[in-house]
Amino acid sequence: MKYLVYLLLLLPAVFNLCFVLERETEYLSPGAVAVDEKQNLVYTALTTAKAIAVTDMASGQTIGQIKLKQNPNSILLSPDASTLYASTGEAGGTVDIIGLPGKKVKSTIATGHTPEGMALSADGKFLYVANRFSNTVSVIDPVKNKVIKSIPAVREPRYLCIAPDGKTVAVANFLPKQASTATVVASQITLIDVESNTVKTNLTLANGAQSLTGITCSPDGYYLYAVHLLSRFIVPVTQLERGWVNTNALSIVNLKDNSLYATVLLDDVDRGAANPYGICIDDKGKLHIAVSGSHELMSIDLDGLHQGLAALFAGKKKEAYVRDREDLSCSLSFVSPYRKRIALKGRSPRELACAGGKIYVGSRFSAFLEVISPECGNHTVWTLGEEAAPDGIRRGELAFCDASICYQQWQSCASCHPDGRADGLNWDQQNDGRGNPKNTKSLLYSHVTPPCMITGIRETAELAVRNGILHTLQTVQPESLSLDIDDYLKNLTPAESPFLEEYRKKDAKQLGKKLFEQTGCIRCHNGKYLTDMKKYDAGSGDGNDAGRPFDTPSLSEIWRTAPYLYDGRAATLQEVFTIYNSDDKHGVTKKLSKEELDALILYINTL
Repeated sequence: MKYLVYLLLLLPAVFNLCFVLERETEYLSPGAVAVDEKQNLVYTALTTAKAIAVTDMASGQTIGQIKLKQNPNSILLSPDASTLYASTGEAGGTVDIIGLPGKKVKSTIATGHTPEGMALSADGKFLYVANRFSNTVSVIDPVKNKVIKSIPAVREPRYLCIAPDGKTVAVANFLPKQASTATVVASQITLIDVESNTVKTNLTLANGAQSLTGITCSPDGYYLYAVHLLSRFIVPVTQLERGWVNTNALSIVNLKDNSLYATVLLDDVDRGAANPYGICIDDKGKLHIAVSGSHELMSIDLDGLHQGLAALFAGKKKEAYVRDREDLSCSLSFVSPYRKRIALKGRSPRELACAGGKIYVGSRFSAFLEVISPECGNHTVWTLGEEAAPDGIRRGELAFCDASICYQQWQSCASCHPDGRADGLNWDQQNDGRGNPKNTKSLLYSHVTPPCMITGIRETAELAVRNGILHTLQTVQPESLSLDIDDYLKNLTPAESPFLEEYRKKDAKQLGKKLFEQTGCIRCHNGKYLTDMKKYDAGSGDGNDAGRPFDTPSLSEIWRTAPYLYDGRAATLQEVFTIYNSDDKHGVTKKLSKEELDALILYINTL
């Protein structure tokens, strides 16, 4: 009996030990990198381990971690190396200000929903932070430790940089905002005037530009560089050769007149450079790109590239220049003379930093940092810590982002479904006929809300995954890989809505929720997943799809999945209920007042 009492007393400690051990074997997911050449230290954001790794440059040994309360999305080192900034978390996003060399969090500033990229003004007075799901850029006074202004961006601002003259902040908006049926559907770059902290312009990139990530300025401040996918969504998905579906691009913006100068492709004629991500420019003028989908580092000679562009555009009138620029965005050979592709050991490189003639690369699915010296070819690996062997969910996430399982590496599953969601484009898949493109669906809850695809053409998500590999990636893969992707998608969870706080303030009487029931929305969008999993003709079908019933989508994360309707013709929920619901087949909303409609939409955006 005495030993039983001792055992019972020890049980809480045993459980706590188990919890600690589990925490110690978390995946690290290396992300953003910051290099302190003064102290010979490299900081790496461990984006799923609530920490920043500290590595000694001389030995290549990781000597410690800076612990955080939330996962770091990005990090930024101040020019004098006295402060490290970390953007962290999701709905409760913050910027942690870390004092160096003490490596302690001095203060925490609440920002917006999912803060990611950061930039510090030249005079150090302003810290700019891109809040992905708030669609804003926070302007922080780092002395007073508070947000002094919130600047609107376009859609999912994720990365930003500041021009060398300190006058302009450029913000990369991840996804297009237009209706999918618009003439041009493309991500935009928001340009902010630093003096007034107001938006100067939102510059639209080439048609099909999406998944806009890395962005940086040339040292002379003349050009802005941004990498993204360039999706060929205007043609049927019948082949992959020569970038027929997705290509991968570098856009060059002229910052003197805020115009799109050129868009060039990073791919080869017979091999894609799928999912370009982070970028940086070294002190010799080389542009380096982490090519996430094909696990490579790409280095581009910018001097040579610009000489080639100048020769192409020389003496051209505006009409001829525009035509040549559009032709250039289809050329799979133009960049080849100026580019070098380096295979990496890490899987899914996302972020990188240039310093001292070396490139430091963090790869999401590898527990190390790669250090590459392009000039001499040295390539070393610095271990950042230990992590557990990948389980099915982790393997599935990697497979989902892996273009090496695609014919000629043109794309990955994530090319059309970033983060398992949607790219905002229409695609003419051949599983339901030709000439009737459909908007990409989010895969959240796809495995528990059959059937799949907008027309319900696939009975289950399991079938959709396997047919996607066979017909969209155009390869045959082992069943184990499909099972892993199933595991990854089954474990996607919805992000907290950025509209919740507004809803609590504006609709204390829950008018929106009552209208959701009264207008009949709840009849089809009900239950745990907000769908009855049935098909209906809601009167929205056109052309070949006229009179066709469509699958009832889940409304979970509806705030994140614009545009709307089966072909994405509605850019906003307002358009769904006002322009495209004249017969009240999509809820009885025609007679709602503006106040009532606003309340209904606000409530739906909280789901």
